[in-house]
Amino acid sequence: MSDVLDRVAITAAAAIDLEDLVGYIAERNPAAAERTREAILAEFTRLARLSPRLDGRTVALRTGEVCRRSFVHPAVIFYRRAPGVLEVVRVLHHAREPITR
Repeated sequence: MSDVLDRVAITAAAAIDLEDLVGYIAERNPAAAERTREAILAEFTRLARLSPRLDGRTVALRTGEVCRRSFVHPAVIFYRRAPGVLEVVRVLHHAREPITR
C-alpha cells in the first residue's frame, strides 16, 4: 500500500534557508550535510502524509503569520497546511535567533 500525500510546496525563503543550512554544515562535514538534507526532506514527506496526520505545535511568527513547527536536528521546519498542500515556510538552524513571538 502506498502512502497518500499532500503536495509539498516549498517557499523561496525556505529553499534558500535549506541551502544555507546545508552549505554551512558542508563547510565542516560534507557527509553530515547530505544526511541533514535527506532527513529534512524525509520530514517534509512525513508531514505531508494524510494518515497518520502528525502535526507540530502551532506558533506565531514575528510577521503575525501562524504556522506549525517540526524539529529535525539541527533544523526547525515551519509549515502550514492548505487543502491538499503542505507549504514549507522556513527551514532554520535551531541555534538561530527565533522567528516566533
